[in-house]
Amino acid sequence: MKYLIYIFSVVYLFQPYNYLASKEAKNYMCYKRGYEIIFPYQEAVFKLKDKLNISADQKKAELNKFKDHFERNFRGIPLYKEAGCSNARLSEYLECLISTDGKDCKIYYTQMRIVD
Repeated sequence: MKYLIYIFSVVYLFQPYNYLASKEAKNYMCYKRGYEIIFPYQEAVFKLKDKLNISADQKKAELNKFKDHFERNFRGIPLYKEAGCSNARLSEYLECLISTDGKDCKIYYTQMRIVD
């Protein structure tokens, strides 16, 4: 009976650690890499929206031009892709920030995860 209790206690103690270490490490990397991209992008988009006093069509064209330039030249995007995170969610988040006020875009950030 002592051995049975010992075996169950050892299994119980190590089970949660293995589960958390394997699951959270992968997801955390996507959130971290995503935040490294999103924070500077979001700040720049909000500054551009405040600074540009032009028509809505011209503003959208300027924001799309900035988005294209950002996606080609920002150093964090290859790191994000290299980590195996969802590129579709990142693109949706970047597009959401351009086309809306940005309040409802966080749903895309919460869904950045390892690509299945």
